[in-house]
Amino acid sequence: MTSTDTNVRANARHNLLYLNETLQRVFANIEGSAVGTASEQDLKGLFDDLDVNSNRLGSTVEQRNKKLAALLEAVGDLPLGRFGDNSIDLFGDAYEYLMTMYASQAGKSGGEFFTPQEVSEVLARIAVAGKTRVLSRYWA
Repeated sequence: MTSTDTNVRANARHNLLYLNETLQRVFANIEGSAVGTASEQDLKGLFDDLDVNSNRLGSTVEQRNKKLAALLEAVGDLPLGRFGDNSIDLFGDAYEYLMTMYASQAGKSGGEFFTPQEVSEVLARIAVAGKTRVLSRYWA
């Protein structure tokens, strides 16, 4: 790892020529850190669809890296706090918003791509109505 990898967000605006390469190394290191652990399959291929060199980000490396730096800043400024203290799912809400925008741009309803959180909550309440115990591999 190079010195620019240690705090990618702090160095992003000063790394406009190589930020894309730095991010690719970081993503590879994240996936590689799970090799041989119980979470290996969860992280394997996690970043496969993320293209930090996409022309959709800009026509030059510098333009793409400026957008990537802005994205890192925006995500880094989210008031996430401590995971256990939060009931708000900022990433989930952002995902829902982006899926809705994607669906509307594609001329389709959002329901063709995802189930809104409110619908999921109602379905979950219906599914457990009258139950005193729910078994799941995700809940203790």
